[in-house]
Amino acid sequence: MGGIGTYAREMAAAATSLGAEVTVIAPNYGRDLVSDDRALPFRVHRFRGGLHSMRDVPAKIRLTRDQVIADSYDIVHAADWPFFIPAALSRRRTPARFIVTVHGTEINETQTRLKRLAIGATSVFGSRTEIVANSRYTRDLFQQRFSMDPRRIKATPLGVSRFWFEPRAARDAVRCAYGLADDKIVMVSVARLTRRKGHHMALAALASLPDDVRRRLVWLIVGPPGEADHVDELRRLAAEANCDIRMLGPLSDRDIRDLYGASDFFCLTGVPDSSGRVEGFGLVYLEAAAVGLPSVATAIGGVPDAVAADKTGVLVEPSIEAIAHAIERMVTNHSLRAKMAKHALIHAHTLSWERCAAETYGLPCSTRPHVAQQIEVPYQTNSGRWQAPAES
Repeated sequence: MGGIGTYAREMAAAATSLGAEVTVIAPNYGRDLVSDDRALPFRVHRFRGGLHSMRDVPAKIRLTRDQVIADSYDIVHAADWPFFIPAALSRRRTPARFIVTVHGTEINETQTRLKRLAIGATSVFGSRTEIVANSRYTRDLFQQRFSMDPRRIKATPLGVSRFWFEPRAARDAVRCAYGLADDKIVMVSVARLTRRKGHHMALAALASLPDDVRRRLVWLIVGPPGEADHVDELRRLAAEANCDIRMLGPLSDRDIRDLYGASDFFCLTGVPDSSGRVEGFGLVYLEAAAVGLPSVATAIGGVPDAVAADKTGVLVEPSIEAIAHAIERMVTNHSLRAKMAKHALIHAHTLSWERCAAETYGLPCSTRPHVAQQIEVPYQTNSGRWQAPAES
């Protein structure tokens, strides 16, 4: 489930499409997932379990050992840190390559004395280990925390699923369903409503905008609630912002894709988190870009690998003034949005999961990026209405 689940599923599907035979070992979360797993293009071995706890490590060591000797694998990939130690302890049982992926937050979470001792005792990051980071930021954070030769850490940006490029509901129909007038500029955010995602910063930025800019803007906020006190604060700030702000709650990926197609730009302004949680990459920016949305984003963590500054979006420092200026530019400058929308779509096409799997596993990547769709984006007429580009 969540971002790691997306990573594991997409990497397995992409490697399969490149000709590899893939087995994914994953928990069942207390559910019957047999029919869901049958629809996947790779084999899934489920074990009884859910979210990781340190007391699960002995069981995962046994599980990994048994799976490694059950078949002849060329690669054993620990896609997330709960399997780093179990996989490391299984290395003597197989000549397979051993790969670990670091995503960001777990690098800080493994700095406790007990975890560092366990990592050192089992030589998790020993000479046989190939270390893959999901962004340049994560690579540098790992190198800093573990004092490792940076040449041993490979930064491989994540990919974006083909799903986000697929046909979606007509823009006019979606805007009508949500009651969005043709002359409104729609800003959309998709993230859990937690403090580190920075919705409160964007709200404060909106409150500082000129009245005429706020009147042109509608902000659609998609995502499940996070900390209760923070959500209450967001609702209060939204009511005081004198702007059309709508909290839509969680939506399906299909509904989000349709909503992206009806919007004008994406906005997510994360802030540094004192708890040690970091934004290792920022996949949601790529998903929005795949539908042709430029982004307003803060340059924290690995976000600069997902949003190319002044090309696919506006990257700013996490301050109210900088965010407000970026939003105002997006609202008032149609040519800027159109230019960035085109580059955002090209950027998303380039960062495919096939490319990510090929770089990680050393597979031949015979597939081209998704550019077969004729990099075109809708354009806006002087009247403010949007039209699809004519087919060539």
